[in-house]
Amino acid sequence: MQRNVLIKNEKEIQIMRGLGKILSSMFIELGKMIKPGTDVWNLEKKFIEMCDESGVIPSCKNYSEGGLPPFPSGLCISINNQSVHCFPKKGVILKEGDIINIDTVISFNGLHVDSAHCYSVGKIGEKNEKLLETTEKAMYNAISKIKNNAKIGALSSAMQKTVEKDGFNVLKDYAGHGIGYSMHEYPEIPCYGNKNEGPKLREGMTICVEALVCEGNDTVFNTSDWETEMADGGNFCIFEHTVLVTRNGYDILTN
Repeated sequence: MQRNVLIKNEKEIQIMRGLGKILSSMFIELGKMIKPGTDVWNLEKKFIEMCDESGVIPSCKNYSEGGLPPFPSGLCISINNQSVHCFPKKGVILKEGDIINIDTVISFNGLHVDSAHCYSVGKIGEKNEKLLETTEKAMYNAISKIKNNAKIGALSSAMQKTVEKDGFNVLKDYAGHGIGYSMHEYPEIPCYGNKNEGPKLREGMTICVEALVCEGNDTVFNTSDWETEMADGGNFCIFEHTVLVTRNGYDILTN
C-alpha cells in the first residue's frame, strides 16, 4: 500500500469535515428516537431518509469483504450483549434498561467518515451507566494522545488502562483503523498495547479511534455471517470518532 496516499490534502479534509458535521447531526436525530417501545427498524429508516436528504451514501449498506454476503443495512445496531457488526431487524423493540450501540459510516466523493455512540434506553442500572461512561472516557483519553509522530501504542495503552482501571475489558479481536477513500485504511488501532510500540501517526492522516469495551471476558462469537455476541453474555459498548491528525494534536471531525 502506498502509505503517502493516506495523508489527506486540504480539499479532502474539508470534504471529510463536512461529512463529519452531517454524521454528527444524524446521531443527534437518532438519539431523540431512542426510548422504550421503539422498533429499531425505524432508526434504520430514519437514517436512510437523512442520507437521501443530505446527498450522502450509507457506506455500510451492501458493503462486503472476505466473501461475506452484502451487509443488509446502513446502520450497525447492537443491544446489550450483542457485539460488533449486528444490524437492525424489524420487530426488535427497545425496552427499559437496554443499552444500544449505533455504529455507521457515510461517504461523499469517495471519502468516508465513521462514528459510533452507545445510548441508554430509559433508566439503566449503575453498572451499565459506568460501562457507558468508561467507554466514552477511554475513547477521549486515547484521542488526547494523537499528534504528529505519536505512536499508535500510546492511544491503545491509554484506552486499555482507562477501561481496566474501571473494572471492564477491551475487545482484542477488533480495532480502530485509518479511514478515507476506504472504510478501513492503514493503520490499525488496537484497544490494547504498549505505549512505546506501533507505527507512528503522521500529520494529515484521518483515523477512527474506537473504544470497544465489554463487561467481562472479551471473547466474541458469531451468531451469523456478520453478527456477533459476547460469549459470556456480558454487555458490550462502543464509542468512536473520526479524527484528523494535526501537527500539534488532533481535530475530531465527527464531534
